[in-house]
Order: sequence, then structure tokens, then C-alpha cells
Amino acid sequence: MRRIRLAWIPAVLLFADVAVGQVSLDNIFPFKDVVFPQVAAGGAYQSWITVTNRGTQVWNGDLEFRSGAGVPWNPVVNGTSIAGGALFISVNPGATKTYKVTLPGSTAAGYAMVMARDVNLTNFLEGHLTYYVSEGDSVTDSVGVPPARQFLASSLPFEDFYSICLAFANTDSAGRPASLKLKVFSDTNAQVGQTRNLPLISGEHTAQYLWQLFPDTTLGRGRLEIESDVPISGIALTQAPGNQLSSLPLESTTRTYSLEAPAGQYDFLNRLTIWTESLFVKGYLEVLISDEWRLFAVSGQIADGELHLHYEDYGSVLHPWFFGFLRSNGAFTLGQQSFTGTSYGTHPTLNAIETGTFTATLVP
Repeated sequence: MRRIRLAWIPAVLLFADVAVGQVSLDNIFPFKDVVFPQVAAGGAYQSWITVTNRGTQVWNGDLEFRSGAGVPWNPVVNGTSIAGGALFISVNPGATKTYKVTLPGSTAAGYAMVMARDVNLTNFLEGHLTYYVSEGDSVTDSVGVPPARQFLASSLPFEDFYSICLAFANTDSAGRPASLKLKVFSDTNAQVGQTRNLPLISGEHTAQYLWQLFPDTTLGRGRLEIESDVPISGIALTQAPGNQLSSLPLESTTRTYSLEAPAGQYDFLNRLTIWTESLFVKGYLEVLISDEWRLFAVSGQIADGELHLHYEDYGSVLHPWFFGFLRSNGAFTLGQQSFTGTSYGTHPTLNAIETGTFTATLVP
């Protein structure tokens, strides 16, 4: 590791792209945009989307529907057929609105995105979706579903392999195709069957039972591991006897990396465990400071394909005030086998900054 005088810190931090701490809004902006990866309408099904504006100014945006290969889907919303797969909506501060999605005829499915027209920090949307299942004029079942958070890696434990239905939507705002890898494991952590590759073009939606994705698999209890190279949205439903449904949201799982410095360089990094929350990355980092291994909370984002993380210690008598920053050298996806990166550590009370490099290797 190389140590330099503190006077050079502004130049180093500017080079590291952390001077202003700007958030990259490359994908779904939490509490501005809302995504529901599975919307069903027609036949026995209705989907009601209820939202509220928790901001101080009007929220203006679009309720967009897509199905199949990302084509516009035109269900009926609050009794009116929409056109072009989109409906402009406006929600006043503190107001709550419900959009009832129906269809005449047989059941159809797609996904919905409630997308803001601005990134102002004066309006924020919260909401949920409820499926209503009817038999004749009577509602026989209802299922509440929270909005989906985009993820790169997710893990779904299940009790009954044959009861799980999955829906995925490629909601990457950059319009990139997604390449999903699905693996099924038994309750003793043994992979069952082969890895299933599931490509999704930009905007594509798919919904299948787990047994349809893995038709040659026989299993009871276990788990599903999902990895994607771009952020996607998803949801799982479990279907009990009698066609009773429950929702199982798909959210990010953790990945742990072992960090090592090149030969001859001081190695102060040890292990990194991270997960994603929409456009944010969070986790824990083990670091050697003042001859003591310490655990830090880290936070950041994947910006322009690179991983950016920071951590800090406010200092004490034994531990000097410290700020740290890590970035990957090139593209990063959660779950990749290895990547290299650059580390920066500042000690304002010691009037110094430390820089170094590392290799991160996925811990199985």
C-alpha cells in the first residue's frame, strides 16, 4: 500500500469519482418509481394498484403496462381501456389512489411500472398491488403484493417445488438484454438438475411454474438461486391446495468475497459481504486498522457498471478518524467469480491517505 500526504486527497478523491457522491439513476429510483412484475386481469382475476404520495408536491408520472416480449399491453383501468400501454397519472401530496386493472374475456398477464416524470425530491410514491380472485360474483381469494426491488442475485427457499410460480420482468432502464441463471438446490444444499439459462430481451415478461422451468426435476423442499447480469424485477407466488395463493417477494441475496492484495503490498482488507437494494449496494467489510481487525458497514452503488463502496470510522483515542473507498476496476455484477479493484483510505488526524489494489474472489 502506498501512503501520501493529506494535501493530495482532493485530487485522489476526484480521480476516484467520489468527491460529489452523485447517485447514478440508471435503474428504478426507490420511492419515485414502483414496479409490479406480475399483473393479472380477465377471467377470475383483477389486480388493484393502490398508491400514495408521501411528498410535499404533486407526483406526475405514467402507469405503464408491458407483456410478452416487452410489447405494450392494454388492459382496462378503472373501467376505461388504455392505449399504447400507458396511462398518465397524477397524485397530490398525501393523496391515495387506486387503479383497478381488469379485462373482459379470458385471463391475461403482464407487468406494471409506475414511473415518475421527474427526479425531484419533493414527491415520493409508495404502494402495493392486490390480486382479487372471484368465482361468479363472489371474491374467493385476495393476495397483497409489495413493489418489487430490482436485484442481480436472489435466493428463494420453498417447501413445495411444485407450488412455486415465478414472474420475471426485464425492467433495466438502459434497455439491455438480461441473461438469467437459475439453479435449484435440495434442502441439503445439493444442486438438483442442470443450471437453467433464461434470456430476457429488453422489457420482456415471463411467468412460469418452477416445475415448467425444470421439467425433469423431482423435489419437495429446497431453494432456488437466481443470478442476472443486469437489474431485473421478479416475484414468486406459492399455490396451496384449493388454489389459495400467497406472495413470496424476490429480493437481493448476499454474496461474500475474499479480498487479497498483490504480493509485496500491505494487505488491510479481508472479507466483503454485499447485497443490492434497487440502485444501492450495502454490506459489511472486514478491515485491518491499527493492527486490529474491524467490521464496517459499507454502502454505495453500481455506477456505469462499476462497484463503488464507501465506509468510515468517526475515530476514538485508539482508532484515528478514517474514511475508506473501494471501486472495482471495470464491470461488476453481484455473484461474479472474481474482480479486481482499487482501495483508498484517508486518515485526517494522521495527515495521510493510503492507496492500494486488491483481488476479490467469491466465497462459495
